[in-house]
Amino acid sequence: MSRPTTKDISARSRAGETLARFAAVGALTTLLDMSLFNTLYYVGLPPLPSNLVSYSCGIAVSYMLNRAWTFRAAHSHVQAVKFVVATVTGLLISTIIVATLALLIPAPVAKLVSVPIVFVWNYLTSRLWVFRQTAEADAMLK
Repeated sequence: MSRPTTKDISARSRAGETLARFAAVGALTTLLDMSLFNTLYYVGLPPLPSNLVSYSCGIAVSYMLNRAWTFRAAHSHVQAVKFVVATVTGLLISTIIVATLALLIPAPVAKLVSVPIVFVWNYLTSRLWVFRQTAEADAMLK
């Protein structure tokens, strides 16, 4: 078994920094999403449309922050489309979880249950698909 090289340690450190930035953006957009969801729900909008609206607002903010700060990527239309596809899939996952669990538990709790599951989905698709070239180029430069 070989010892990790400086390059290996540096790559892990960068990956950890990226995950931390993604988590910070995720915390901010989750706060936005949850606040908007609860507001819409408590003024009378059913859980499904409340989730669609609140999550969609989070997608827009998330793309801008993750592109510029987390992955430090230049804007690309292909990348933007990939991000929308990945996060809309996350929205679908979230919506299915919220709609299903809202039959059994209060909708805001169901929404909260969906958050960590969708976080993992969004991080993996962003890191491995949407911003993959940026992550690979960053690793090669350092």
